[in-house]
Amino acid sequence: MCQPHDTMASDPRVSKPRLPKAYTDEQLIFLRSHISGFETRTRGHVRGDAKKFALDRANEFLVRFGMPEDLQGIDEAEPRFREQIYNWYKNTVGRARRKLEGRTRSKKVAEKVSGSPGQNSLTWSPNLETPTTVSYATQNDIAAQTASSSSQQQQQQPQQHVPPPQPAGHIQFSFQTNVSVPSAATLALNVNPTALRDAFLTRGIDATTLSSLIQSYVLSHPSPTALNPIIDSLFAAVTSSLNAPAASRTASNHDTIITILRRFTEACGYFPATIMHAGVSGPLAGPRALQMAIRKSSVWYPVIAPAGGTSMSDEMERIAADRQKRKDHIQWAQIHGAALELGLLSFRNDYAGTAESLSELMARDAVWEADEVEWVAGIFVLQSIIRTGLLARKHEYEQLLSTYEGRWKEIKDEARQALVTEVLLSAQQDLAHMDEGRVQ
Repeated sequence: MCQPHDTMASDPRVSKPRLPKAYTDEQLIFLRSHISGFETRTRGHVRGDAKKFALDRANEFLVRFGMPEDLQGIDEAEPRFREQIYNWYKNTVGRARRKLEGRTRSKKVAEKVSGSPGQNSLTWSPNLETPTTVSYATQNDIAAQTASSSSQQQQQQPQQHVPPPQPAGHIQFSFQTNVSVPSAATLALNVNPTALRDAFLTRGIDATTLSSLIQSYVLSHPSPTALNPIIDSLFAAVTSSLNAPAASRTASNHDTIITILRRFTEACGYFPATIMHAGVSGPLAGPRALQMAIRKSSVWYPVIAPAGGTSMSDEMERIAADRQKRKDHIQWAQIHGAALELGLLSFRNDYAGTAESLSELMARDAVWEADEVEWVAGIFVLQSIIRTGLLARKHEYEQLLSTYEGRWKEIKDEARQALVTEVLLSAQQDLAHMDEGRVQ
């Protein structure tokens, strides 16, 4: 059997030798996160849907990360790269299916594929194995499957040469036909909060894939409130979006938050009964986790300095922590308002008006507190109350908004005052539209 690099060197279409290309964790997470989406489409009824999905992911990779260095300067580099990505997805899913079904590729077929120019599959280095579709088995089943899989591989391939591991934090692309397929547990352990944050922000990741990633993480980190890290990743995604340069934004802050929350809600719709948070299972577990986080974030308390004196550096750290906490409190209020507008704070088993009571209590009380950060948070929630409120309560909303207008004059921080100015003007327009039936 010829070696992969020898095969490519003999290919007349290749103008220079290809060396393995190191990929960053971010690029790996992007490619890996779409495997279940590709696998789902291979079982669909639309011919060519899976290939189109893979080629679209290759295009998205090029937009986000650019052309890999080892393909730059090559004739028809983009079509070749897209085809390589498609072949990798196809071969990865195929190998996983054969392994799960207890089948192996015949020697003749393997030799034919290995010896065919331009048909080399794209594989990961041994220290970071190729993931397959997530299986939602119990933890004991996953552990047993992993142990059995490892034992079978050792028995079937006693002479397999294992290359030295690559440096941590990178993934290796190489062109070869022998690929080790990891268990579902390996994939689950590779999903981390940073990957989930990026998944919320990546438009190419559909709701089923995002749900699969969330479930992988939750099943590998069991807890009575297992979705707390997911809410933290959602919050981090909102932070990343709101901190993006203004020139790169295509929507307002509010619309951006609405979009991210909708993605979260759609992903929650695919939760099985095994996903639980605070006693709530299935699709409602996600909104329940979000509701709990919003309730906790509605209460403001500053960073208190120690009673016995502190050093200059300690005081600087405290000031920085307090500043960040104020920003987070305002951002949680923005998420609170968006969730209220999307109806994510109400549940079938709640007492009537529970969600509205939580929001209205915060908006009514915050304006009377001493710290201006509470005024800013309160006005964001009040605007969403107006947008979802009843025309019969318009006068009540006008009075509360007038109280916030009085507080606006007392805000000392210019950035916060600018935020409140924008929200006040928008809330006034929402009140005016109530008479026209646009806000109900």
